[in-house]
Amino acid sequence: FDFVLVVREPSGIESAVLLSLSQRVRNQTNRKARHHFTTKKMMPFKPFIAAVLAFLVTTTTGFAPSTRINNVVKIRSTSIQMTNNPKGCAARPFDKKKIAVFGAGGYLGATVFGFLQRAASLYGTGIAGGSSPRAVGATRSTSEALNKELTTSFSLAYAGEDLIRLVDTTNVDHIKERVKSFDAAVLGTVYQLERRAVTLNTYEKTPNDKTYDFYLDERYGAREDDVPADDADIHLDIFRNMVKACKESGSVQHLVVLETPKTARPMDFVNILDEEGIAYTYLRVKNAMKKDVYFTFDKGIKDNLEVVSVPVGSSLESIDASKSGSDCVVYREDVAALIVQSLMSLDWSKSRILEASASSTPVDFVPPGKKAKFDKEWCTNSKLIGEKLINIA
Repeated sequence: FDFVLVVREPSGIESAVLLSLSQRVRNQTNRKARHHFTTKKMMPFKPFIAAVLAFLVTTTTGFAPSTRINNVVKIRSTSIQMTNNPKGCAARPFDKKKIAVFGAGGYLGATVFGFLQRAASLYGTGIAGGSSPRAVGATRSTSEALNKELTTSFSLAYAGEDLIRLVDTTNVDHIKERVKSFDAAVLGTVYQLERRAVTLNTYEKTPNDKTYDFYLDERYGAREDDVPADDADIHLDIFRNMVKACKESGSVQHLVVLETPKTARPMDFVNILDEEGIAYTYLRVKNAMKKDVYFTFDKGIKDNLEVVSVPVGSSLESIDASKSGSDCVVYREDVAALIVQSLMSLDWSKSRILEASASSTPVDFVPPGKKAKFDKEWCTNSKLIGEKLINIA
């Protein structure tokens, strides 16, 4: 019989008590008992375990031990534990967080979703599996586009109906009900819009109702001919309703917002975030974004991105990516990895503005061999992004 011990830090009196518990149980159970352990055999340990748990509760709430006992518990090294004292959900990996992705039918949104799915399968990320991640869209085209990208880029991954929710973007309460119990969400500013019929048996009032489906940040083949040329107000209304719904859900603690390339007035969106009073990470990309048409998750990130923090309250101007030149690009897959890594590494209780740009040191890609395994990594070389976020508050 073995205990699997998960400790916030492998140090202090708490670690010593847990080690004592582990040793006592091991000493009192022989090899045969480890394979044939019954409730009756567990009875002698119950008083001792109860006392240990009571002690841990006491120390967690009112006592911070000063002595440190290092290397009590050694956890298997994965690509997530590389974040060097993470402050996000990876700081408490056993307290798994559920993440919603708004606009997951778009290529970048689908890539974020795929990375989250992989991260949820690994201990150390703090990302929940099961009913998470959740893809949020407006019509069934979200499911079709999402699964097309998952199948090709993430080794036949799939998002079933239980992982997808369709929302009426004009109704805050309708959105709120579909993000309840979720802990964080990924949003975009200006989505790619497509006028489509409301999916039957969802939120339609008549069989002929239409709505705007929204994609983060683009979907190949989307029809934009029914979208007004001046759609700024539509995007602001959609964004405001999403943020308000997340705030009113009572469960969403943090938003990661990507400023998409078509965003002309970034301060309009930042002001909405500040008005609603929800903690956020607002991410801007200084260079033109490009898609790797042959991307698969095992290729990992392509560029050792430069990431800097901009003081909250700064006046933001629209980004003219053409000034950086056609050869200086940031890959959409790297941006998706940065979004997921920021959830793991950065403190959810604080708001921040980040600017990412291409670096002069691209990552060398070595084609994986036939026997290469990626079961311990949600994204190859994601540790490079983790290192960039270490000193960001």
